[in-house]
Amino acid sequence: MLFYPLWFSIAQSSAMSQFLCTVLCLSIVLRYRQHVNLKQCLLPIAFYFPIYFIALQCAISINIDRLKPVLGVFLILLSVFLLYGSDRIYIRQGVRSAMVCALLSAVVDAFFGIGGPTMVVYFMATISDKREYLGTIQSFFLVTSLYGTVMRIWKGQLTGNLIPLLLLAAVALLLGSWIGGKFVERIDASRMKKIVYGLIGIAGFITVVINLGT
Repeated sequence: MLFYPLWFSIAQSSAMSQFLCTVLCLSIVLRYRQHVNLKQCLLPIAFYFPIYFIALQCAISINIDRLKPVLGVFLILLSVFLLYGSDRIYIRQGVRSAMVCALLSAVVDAFFGIGGPTMVVYFMATISDKREYLGTIQSFFLVTSLYGTVMRIWKGQLTGNLIPLLLLAAVALLLGSWIGGKFVERIDASRMKKIVYGLIGIAGFITVVINLGT
């Protein structure tokens, strides 16, 4: 979703992003399958599904491409939040936290296909073990992305003409994940996070500038 909206509609970009998220999450879940805590996923998924369904109906009912500048602003704010604010937010495990985080995630996913950050905050607050966290959060994203992909196919946002591009992107994604896995231990995690978060902000700025006249 950082770059797809520069060439595709937001609806197509969101649909492709959710499909590719499904592919990536499946590969990670298989890697950490022994550490998955499915019970931790059930409550946020229960809130996510109906909220996503409603939010997707709303997204379809409007000309969502007019929201490209909004997407750009959102990416900029997300970049700032991840760079300076994410470590300062603490939440408690419970129904209210699961509901709020899942609600925000579902709405942002339905409109822009990037609802992950709120669930990162939620699962980091509820799971302490690193491997359990990775296996569990990727299981959540796998289920929700698969659900979103099916919904977008049903609503006509993910069509057959995109299949060749999606297959090529999926191969590139898995190859990049494999290569990244070989070097992950050698990379300074803190510096890499800052680079990635900075790129999110740059992509948001470019999106705003390009779509100012729309």
